[in-house]
Amino acid sequence: MPVQPGLEPTRANRRARAAVAALFLTNGALFANLLPRYPEIKASLELENATYGLAVAAFPTGAIAAGLFAATLIRRFGSAPVAVIGTIGTSIGILLAGLSPSVGLFAAALFLGGAMDADTDVAQNAHALRVQRGYGRSILNSFHAVWSIGAVLGGSMAAGAIAIDL
Repeated sequence: MPVQPGLEPTRANRRARAAVAALFLTNGALFANLLPRYPEIKASLELENATYGLAVAAFPTGAIAAGLFAATLIRRFGSAPVAVIGTIGTSIGILLAGLSPSVGLFAAALFLGGAMDADTDVAQNAHALRVQRGYGRSILNSFHAVWSIGAVLGGSMAAGAIAIDL
């Protein structure tokens, strides 16, 4: 994106950037919070490697299924509501995956989490591009950096929780 000289971001632009950054941070933290728990979940559900692998494949399967409809949802409802609702849905899916008492519920929860995450990803990137226009320069990479920070925080939170048997 070419820089537009003299274009200063407004207060509304800065607030929008902070809100979108919060979405990216949360999105990064969510799945990274579950990953360190995978060995524990596999053991508690007493799963063989093949069964476990199939169950974990439910997350990207959900993402593929729902990702096909993300643009339609965004056109109909807007990128911000889709990103927020998707984040809530992803949170619910990941929480349920961590609490699942059976492989079927674990896979279903991961499918839900993956489906909602796909919609979140498309919507938060679409919204980030909208915010970027108000800045007149490329800022999209900063949102992806914030996602990475969220992933580090999420993984660290999970590791800390595991360390204290939480």
